[in-house]
Amino acid sequence: MQKDKLLGIIKTQGRTVSAVIETVNDYGVPMSPSTFYKGLRDERPFKANEIKALAKVLSLSEKQIYEIFFAESVS
Repeated sequence: MQKDKLLGIIKTQGRTVSAVIETVNDYGVPMSPSTFYKGLRDERPFKANEIKALAKVLSLSEKQIYEIFFAESVS
């Protein structure tokens, strides 16, 4: 999970996390702020429907989806 990349995209689009979460909920995918932040902290994985909704809300490309949610950091 590349949380900095996700948060960076949210900020560069001039959005807030709460506004993104609200729009995800408007798409019919229940997500609370707690759920979102747990996903960012890797305390729980984002579910497929949550990733799809976030990708739609933020207009993420397939490459961005992979880089943010599936690529592992290599140190």
